[in-house]
Amino acid sequence: MRIHYFNPGHETAVLNASPYYMAPANVAVMQKELAFLPAWYAAPDDFVLVEDKSDPYYTWLTDNLLNLPKPIAQNELEQHGDAEIALWGISPQAIHYFEELNKNGALNLSIPAWEENYSYLNNRQAARDCLVELVNRIPQLSDAVIPHFYTRLEDITKAVADSPCQLLAKAPYSSSGRGLLWLPPTGLTRTENQILHGILKKQGSVSVEQVLDKQIDFAMEFMSDGQGSVKFVGYSLFYTNPKGGYEANYIGSQKSIEDMLAEKVQQSFINEVKENLIALLAEKYSRQYNGCIGVDMLIYKEGNEYRLQPCLEINMRYNMGFLSYHIYEKYARPCSHGKFYTDFNPKAGEMYKSHLQMQREFPPHIEDGRLLSGYIALCPVNEKSRYRAYILITKDS
Repeated sequence: MRIHYFNPGHETAVLNASPYYMAPANVAVMQKELAFLPAWYAAPDDFVLVEDKSDPYYTWLTDNLLNLPKPIAQNELEQHGDAEIALWGISPQAIHYFEELNKNGALNLSIPAWEENYSYLNNRQAARDCLVELVNRIPQLSDAVIPHFYTRLEDITKAVADSPCQLLAKAPYSSSGRGLLWLPPTGLTRTENQILHGILKKQGSVSVEQVLDKQIDFAMEFMSDGQGSVKFVGYSLFYTNPKGGYEANYIGSQKSIEDMLAEKVQQSFINEVKENLIALLAEKYSRQYNGCIGVDMLIYKEGNEYRLQPCLEINMRYNMGFLSYHIYEKYARPCSHGKFYTDFNPKAGEMYKSHLQMQREFPPHIEDGRLLSGYIALCPVNEKSRYRAYILITKDS
């Protein structure tokens, strides 16, 4: 039995490296309000740690959806004092939080250990190194998509001036479309210089890559057992805004995702990438890390040809694609499809108003403990909520 814990923005906590790291206020609010998210990929007899489990919405969810894990409050942990803790992402701060609970509550919770190599494995440098390996092993992949890392602002300025195409800069410790900076082809302005200087000062380097003519965002989801083995779980398909920020995940069958990808790139080619990735992840991650690994990819167009960027980002944590995969497999009817969204509104009461309106407009139709169509918020939403995670499902015609 496991107790799951949602700690978003964990890459920043890894960069900070302190057990006493305090997340920014907006991340702390997101963590509190979306704490129940791991329930959607957890096992039926697991629990999910939340701040307050008294909201009646938890009862509605667990009563209506088959085998959904239940929330547990901190003061109930002693009832399961020897449970295994499953973190959304492993960081010194999250480990310290549970070590303090063990010490102060006389508990014996099994907590993941911090490994020194985790700092590298959470850095975009690890994704770049895997991409180099893939390009070396698979001739159809282009080496033009490999990012370059710079430690000096003047080198980035020169790279922009010398590049025939637009470049995109990324902070080494960032994910889900955050920490991205589109570099003007005409040259860096004062604004870009200030942002890049800030990243270099905080993180030591900046990743710079070509902007591609993106057609499809998707990911491969894997599980590492910590014993030397990596298993492919499934594909996830997601959507981003024009600036690369995360917007939503597709909820649907694996076959439908495979069919969408196969329209652009041969399935045999994708399978070759998958098998090579399994070998690389097993070599680099699997002996020291037990948990989910998400590898973001994209299909892009070059001239009249569709090509694959097979390792844009490696997320050494649970992620929205892994969650969306399990929502469909466990809680949606096979004849349905839809999207998973996360939403934010800083104005008090507006999120709750939208929640009530969507409940009226898209009432959930549930059959045999699975959603056939309609709207469901995945975590409680109330008058104080700023964040919301939800799915909107449509029955196939």
